[in-house]
Amino acid sequence: MHRYHSKLAALLVIVLMIGLSGSAAAHNVFGSTGLINIPTASVAPSGSFSAAYHLFGGGSHLSMILGAFPNVEVGLVSRFGEPGAGFFGSVKVQLLQEGDYPGVAVGLTTNGDTASYYIVGSMQIGAPGIRGHIGFGSGQFSRGFAGISSVLNPVTVISSDRKFSMPVTTVIVETDGWRINTGLSLKFNQELSAKVMVSGFKDFGFGVSYSYRF
Repeated sequence: MHRYHSKLAALLVIVLMIGLSGSAAAHNVFGSTGLINIPTASVAPSGSFSAAYHLFGGGSHLSMILGAFPNVEVGLVSRFGEPGAGFFGSVKVQLLQEGDYPGVAVGLTTNGDTASYYIVGSMQIGAPGIRGHIGFGSGQFSRGFAGISSVLNPVTVISSDRKFSMPVTTVIVETDGWRINTGLSLKFNQELSAKVMVSGFKDFGFGVSYSYRF
């Protein structure tokens, strides 16, 4: 049954990708704009839609994010093959855009029975391309969370003979309050991105996401 659900989730993502064309947002495992497992103060652009599939922490996650209104996103994720499997929803509102001061957002996630609330701040720290993120809240966020993301190459690098192309690559390190997660985010173009991840220094995972602006 687990294998069937995993194949079904992957198939649904492929179908969504074929049907979409259009700007990639940083899509985390649990259906929110973020790093790997934590949210950031960024939100999906208004009028955007993204779909993603992640294999992470022993389970499969099929998620979607909608930029419903300016500074507001809503998300939905279905988890397969792990304890607590089911459907979960999320909402995030950006209160302050990042500038001279940190960007700030508030949000919640719910599984229908319980809700977890959080507030998160994000800001460039040090050199351009390096951003820090920190937040806290209730429920799954009660231990607080933090992360750093650093862009290695801000543009796609193509070899002189065009036989090799290196996507925009971002290094991610985070703690979700329960474990440390690390990974690489690979942005191939404005629509398609992927991630390779390690959770708790032992469990490997990957993800792929596709975005559309309408």
